[in-house]
Amino acid sequence: MHILVLQHARAEDPGLLGDFLRTDGHRWHTVELDEGEVLPPLDGFDALWVMGGPMDVWQEEEFPWLAAEKRLIREAVVERGLPFLGLCLGHQLLAEALGGEVAPGVPEVGVMEVALTQ
Repeated sequence: MHILVLQHARAEDPGLLGDFLRTDGHRWHTVELDEGEVLPPLDGFDALWVMGGPMDVWQEEEFPWLAAEKRLIREAVVERGLPFLGLCLGHQLLAEALGGEVAPGVPEVGVMEVALTQ
């Protein structure tokens, strides 16, 4: 499996997940968006991982690559049906790419009960 990994901050790399991939013989290509790297075409990739980052999903003026990233996520998930793993910012980008809304919430710390609302 060849995985495209989108990274938003040097400290937000695949870490142990990358170690598991390597052990299982998978390979990946990391794009460091915060370093100005360009999003590649999805051809040749079997999955998309979108890592976390310090920015907010709606900060497209400050981080202009977020808009292109959302388009790529939509293409990967909707048009190509690629498996997707989103961590923190990554799943927020997925939500917006698929038409959902992401907004700041009340800070939470610890273990919480979660209720399905729809």
